[in-house]
Amino acid sequence: MTRLQKLLVAAIALELAGLCFWWRRYSRPGALPPVDWSACMIEDTVASEIRGMESRLQFNDPSGWAELGATYRAFGLFPQAEYCYRQVDKLSPKDRSYLYYWAECADLMGRTRAATKRYRQVIDAKLSVPLGLQTIQYCWLNIGQDRLREENVPAAMDALRQAPDIPKAKFLLARVLIRSGRAKEAIALLDDLLRDSPGVIEYNQMKSWAEDELGDQDAAQEFYERSLRSRQELSKSDPTYQEVLERRKSMGSQSWHEKSLQLETQGKLQDALEWSRKAVQAFWAEDRAQELARLELLTGHPKEAIALAEECVNRVGASAKTLDIIGVASVQLGDRARAQRVWEQAIELEPTPNLYGKLAELRRLADDALGAARYRSLEQYQTGKDAWLNNDLTAAREHLEKAVALYDGHPHTWFYLGETRRFLGDIPGAKAAYRRCLQINPDHGRALRAWERLNQESRK
Repeated sequence: MTRLQKLLVAAIALELAGLCFWWRRYSRPGALPPVDWSACMIEDTVASEIRGMESRLQFNDPSGWAELGATYRAFGLFPQAEYCYRQVDKLSPKDRSYLYYWAECADLMGRTRAATKRYRQVIDAKLSVPLGLQTIQYCWLNIGQDRLREENVPAAMDALRQAPDIPKAKFLLARVLIRSGRAKEAIALLDDLLRDSPGVIEYNQMKSWAEDELGDQDAAQEFYERSLRSRQELSKSDPTYQEVLERRKSMGSQSWHEKSLQLETQGKLQDALEWSRKAVQAFWAEDRAQELARLELLTGHPKEAIALAEECVNRVGASAKTLDIIGVASVQLGDRARAQRVWEQAIELEPTPNLYGKLAELRRLADDALGAARYRSLEQYQTGKDAWLNNDLTAAREHLEKAVALYDGHPHTWFYLGETRRFLGDIPGAKAAYRRCLQINPDHGRALRAWERLNQESRK
């Protein structure tokens, strides 16, 4: 081939490359994947806003595609979101955060290999978007979870080890190690997690299992008991989920509901009521109806509040919050008997100090001193139990001792008082509390086990 021919071939190749680049960047994409709105659990106002975004889209604008993709993703339309991110990729934008979101969409559709490919792009490019310095470690966490879904444990462990600063990655690795017969390695990871977050239920449960695997029954029992007085749960969602929630709040009737909440904090109750009513009329949801009922109460409309609460019961069943609203409205209407009935029903669903306090006040107004004292005792018991579940043992003991001083016939109060005293090192006090619990209810299983354990320890 002559020199001239070589130059001509090179020129043609460059021209073809430029043509391909131009076509890739400026060619109009095909139609968006259709959405069957009738089959979606998406309200009409949101669907209308999304259709508006589609109609305004500029096909060569990467930010427009990214915004539409984020909206699709927020409402679970993952094939449509993936299509948008593919168009963003063709336009080669400077902001490459779309790669992580694209990978998430593939994950959420069960396409783990496609997801891993995108996460690898983020890792190879050393990107710090969208999650800052931890972006790459979150990619490794997600790759590890994908390998676990595929039951490829060795590859999962390798990936999870690449995310040492992500608590969830450490936790998953510890769980895999325990199941692989390597509990000693798992304990080192769990100790790190518990050092930073001692109140997480799952960490304490896992540490108990690991100690049990190693044959240390005392340590296993200790961490099992810690898990019982813990409330904090390990977050299961990706950090980007907060973006999803914020986007949902900004669209459709949910934005009206959020506006109502904001107006209420500003003391503009009538305006808040109007926006709340508008949100409920557009799309009924239990939390919205409860909020509207509460605003009706605050603006002096108890009958309207009861009607809204009863609709909640008819649609989705009773909840403590809904029944509480009916109780408050009933008191405002002078029907204390109904208030007592619904508050007692609410306690069966979700006992709270607030509900016990309201029942105590009703009994006081009825000149029932014994009934009032019993409910005040249960109010203190529930407050103490809440403190116990938050591992605040000093506060728990204070409230539980107040509870038994008001009424000493509730076995659970004595049991939790016994547990609290035992954890605080007051063994004689713990024995006295367990003994009283068993006098009231000889078949209280946890009290029987605790009593037996203390007796065994005293014989050692």
